[in-house]
Amino acid sequence: MTEYEQKQYRKSLYIPMCCKGEITILQAAQKIGIAPRNVLKLKNRYKLYGSSVFKRPSHPGYNRKYNDTFINNIIYLYHKYYEGAPFAAFWRGLRDIEHIEIPLPSLRWIMKNKGVKSGKEYRPHQKVKHESRKERACTGELVQMDASKHDWFLNGTYTNLHGAIDDARHIVTGLYFCDNECRLGYNQVLKQTFENYGIMRAVYIDRHSSFVTTPKHKTLEERLQYEKSSNTHFNDICQKLNIEVILALSAEGKGRIERLWGTLQDNLPYIFRRLGIHDNQSANAFLKDWLPRFNKEFSVRSRSSLSLWKKIPPSFNLEYELAIKVPRRTDRYGVFLFHDHYFELQAPRKSCVKFILCLSESFGLKAYINNKFYPVTLCDVLSGTRVNPMPMVEQDLISRYLLNDLHSQVV
Repeated sequence: MTEYEQKQYRKSLYIPMCCKGEITILQAAQKIGIAPRNVLKLKNRYKLYGSSVFKRPSHPGYNRKYNDTFINNIIYLYHKYYEGAPFAAFWRGLRDIEHIEIPLPSLRWIMKNKGVKSGKEYRPHQKVKHESRKERACTGELVQMDASKHDWFLNGTYTNLHGAIDDARHIVTGLYFCDNECRLGYNQVLKQTFENYGIMRAVYIDRHSSFVTTPKHKTLEERLQYEKSSNTHFNDICQKLNIEVILALSAEGKGRIERLWGTLQDNLPYIFRRLGIHDNQSANAFLKDWLPRFNKEFSVRSRSSLSLWKKIPPSFNLEYELAIKVPRRTDRYGVFLFHDHYFELQAPRKSCVKFILCLSESFGLKAYINNKFYPVTLCDVLSGTRVNPMPMVEQDLISRYLLNDLHSQVV
């Protein structure tokens, strides 16, 4: 008799005695070798279902729900599309993509019975203790922002997923893929947050150069004070919207979003492989419909029912404020130079005009004049030929100028 069968036998012997009052819950727990709370659960189940609660699913008398064809199909799907995924992530893939309904404990039993190991087995290890911090009581009170560099498409190409999460309800307010951790990616996350939820009371970030400027030759206290008031694009937006900026001193300080990256890394890469998604653009399009389902499953109830999200002021031009802005001036032909490329302004008046050149992941490259956006055309002045501006602007200018990894600027 195996150890499991011995424990099941002890349960079938002492749980009925406990129900009759012949022994106490504590005595039954000691004799069986389980916790007292589990004895209480078994008592309640025994009263409802009788001695069948002590039978193992693989028992000869058990009526198997899943036939061999179903089980073989499950194993085939795992090895073909979800190899290396945790069983919980595989279970979500079966439910959401394959439309196969099966309880997670049953799936685990099938996989282990077939000798398949989970991609993320629990291994006991000594944990480093950190001072815990309770989540904020109200939704919209604090939002954590960060980016995660990972092999998201399981093809050896590392890309960055930018994200933000509400500290109180654990709702992911925005996700966006970019080649590198950059201002454009964070601006898209801010845009999603503002449009779908509103303006938060405070934001919790690290000292990445997308957010702050790190000066040289200063003490830690001087650097923190300088970074909070430094004149950066992100700080300008926060000041206009009255958002408090809180700087984290370590990754553990942003534990909420750091744990989010672990959950997403266990799920998204295998979903992308199953759906054939291999680039940022397709991944961002997928996230629009997938993120609400993810939040419905993983969000929690906040300690307070009060919401601190604020509406965007009517005077705040979201597209303009969240774009990267560069002052420029055209010549008498309406042409201007931007990072070794000549562009022509497409506006009613374009000769010798001062304007703001705006770059955004939403619309690429546009000129902003008198509260209006105008297109610009990429042109070759020497040959006089013109080409389609958008692909070149997004793939060349944005990738070369703004999507450089800004970690290299941190000192």
